[in-house]
Amino acid sequence: MHWNNQPAKGTLLISKPLIGDGFFEQSVVYLTEHNEEGTLGFTLNKESNLLVKDLVDKFARDNALMFGGPVEQDALFYLHNEERIPDSSPVGNGLYLGGDFEIFQRLIQEDQKTTFKAFLGYSGWSPGQLEEEISDGTWVVLHPPFETDILTLSKDAWRAYMHTLGGEYRIWANAPEDPWMN
Repeated sequence: MHWNNQPAKGTLLISKPLIGDGFFEQSVVYLTEHNEEGTLGFTLNKESNLLVKDLVDKFARDNALMFGGPVEQDALFYLHNEERIPDSSPVGNGLYLGGDFEIFQRLIQEDQKTTFKAFLGYSGWSPGQLEEEISDGTWVVLHPPFETDILTLSKDAWRAYMHTLGGEYRIWANAPEDPWMN
């Protein structure tokens, strides 16, 4: 894993400590699109209090439903590792976004090797907005290969990446999400 400040499809954004944004505080975001039209991604470590099967009848697994971002929080999105799902879009690192939901449901029921994360909403930036936030010190950009399968990251992923980045970041790994509530 290496890092620089160049966002791209298939990279991770790690929020720097004390960014002052309630949603993105201590966030790990996977970028699924980055081009001249803007940037789209999903926050990997913000669990809701719901399971996917709370929204989808007869859903086969007990996966937590994640908050993907502050945009379109009433829409369901899913990242997965299954290339056999028609109409899914490759987003880098052997991962795909969306696709035929009925086939997706069948595959996750039949094949335990199919991993996924489901999200309410997504994270989006207009052209140049993310670059400005990176320049302002809001984000660190990590490039593959990642040490962990990002579909299995837990709510503690931000702390783990702070340790991995080392130096000044390691100090922040044990900070509370809201340091003013000490």
